Amino acid sequence: MERTLLNRVAVALVVFLVGACSANETTTKPSLPPVTPIMVPPTMTSANEPTLGGRVWAWQSTQPAGSERIVPDAPERYTIEFLPDGRVQLRADCNRGSAGYAAGANRSLSITAAATTKMGCPSGSKGTEFLRQLTEVNGYDFVNGNLVLTLKSNAGAMRFTPVTK
Repeated sequence: MERTLLNRVAVALVVFLVGACSANETTTKPSLPPVTPIMVPPTMTSANEPTLGGRVWAWQSTQPAGSERIVPDAPERYTIEFLPDGRVQLRADCNRGSAGYAAGANRSLSITAAATTKMGCPSGSKGTEFLRQLTEVNGYDFVNGNLVLTLKSNAGAMRFTPVTK
């Protein structure tokens, strides 16, 4: 009888061990966190890339879409300077003034109508055209160190060069 009891215990132990070794692991691994969109960092600019602020830009020309290029007789008389407080200082031939601006993502840009002096400029002045075009700006870019202001509805582009002091 002792032997039978010992056999039963041995068989039970073997069954237990075999069962424990062959059992599937039922513990669940923690799931990964849900995928969430990430914010793409802004494009890094090099130290040599120009910025809107910190300089005066002289108007060189405007190329309207489908029209003849407009070129001022004296580019130094048509300037724009972007100030850090959201304003621009302007010179439109013999008049001076200021306006507001907002630069946004993807180099979007808007410029409000300018308040200027009302001097009578000589005939041939492009001051009124210059100021009108600035209110039509919707973006900017830099090409070879020069400023290009794009006009709404793909109406053209204004080109500026930095003024050296």
